[in-house]
Amino acid sequence: MKSRRIGILTSGGDCSGLNSAIRATYIRAKQLGYDLIGITRGLRGLAKDEPSYVALNDQLCGDSMLTSGGSILYSDTKFMASTVESGISVADARKALSNGYKKLGLDGLICVGGDGSVQLINELLNDNEDLRIVVIPKTIDNDVSGTDLAIGFQTSVEVVVSAVENIISTAKSHERAMVVEVMGRGAGHIAINAGLSSGADVILVPEFKYDIEKVKSKVMSCFNGEKNYCIIIVAESVEASGFKHKEEVIDGVVKYTHVVYGGIGQHLVNRIKETGIDSRCVTLGHIQRGGKTSVIDRTLGTMFGVEAVNLIDENNCGKLLCYVNNKICAIDIRDFVRNPTKTLTRDDVYVRIAKQMGVYIGET
Repeated sequence: MKSRRIGILTSGGDCSGLNSAIRATYIRAKQLGYDLIGITRGLRGLAKDEPSYVALNDQLCGDSMLTSGGSILYSDTKFMASTVESGISVADARKALSNGYKKLGLDGLICVGGDGSVQLINELLNDNEDLRIVVIPKTIDNDVSGTDLAIGFQTSVEVVVSAVENIISTAKSHERAMVVEVMGRGAGHIAINAGLSSGADVILVPEFKYDIEKVKSKVMSCFNGEKNYCIIIVAESVEASGFKHKEEVIDGVVKYTHVVYGGIGQHLVNRIKETGIDSRCVTLGHIQRGGKTSVIDRTLGTMFGVEAVNLIDENNCGKLLCYVNNKICAIDIRDFVRNPTKTLTRDDVYVRIAKQMGVYIGET
């Protein structure tokens, strides 16, 4: 009797919690009588002429995976980028992925990825509806629509909060305004969650315009009261008058990621210094992608991994798993791509609470 086989891959930027999902997928697949293979290096690995993979087993999928960051299968953004940068059409990408799926003899595929990965999977399914694919959402940016949480977000927020707690001690010692630049792409979820959790005085996110003079006024007020320091958290994609992010162009073609973020933190420092207050910038960068996996991301990865295998076993595929109101549900990938990105709004509880805590969060 031919054995049944499921594949799993991790696509896009890495984060903590990926290994928890892989471990849970392996355990549940084994219970249901499937062999599980890990396709290495994301969608690029699947699209190779000879897809690269490893057979997952008890030794590889031990309990230590619950806490370890990154992905034992490696991850990759180059394949999605190459459809733009290297002249590979979406049709060619779709064909390569379909061929890889069939060469591996898969009865189902689990893709752990963000919005870019989901949109490419949707393209793959357009001409290949017989493929059985389920997507698990992961991104530190938490900007995947339809789900309250994506794998990796909570760990990233905890890394930022821990860093800010360390920064506060030096801010107090030198009586400085410290600007902390965090990731998030076009969404402010990391900034506002970390800002509320660490007691930031100013939180700037791409969703809301802000007045630099009000930022400076808020900073000065921190030194006119009982405090002698100020913490400003700014999302990497925030811009300013006289400061715009640049598109990254390779051989005349705009890169998949469209813009290169970074530098807004130092720009704010330069403006804050106009008040006479000493200021410094700390850009956390890729430290936000690593670290020991948080309890929430371990649990979320485990739940998503089990449910992904269940959906494939039930032949309920073409789905994106979501975590909503403490429940796991699944939405059609086609529905997701109509509105793929989740950003902050003025009605969000985080925004309301920040304002009521006296935090300057822009012109909301």
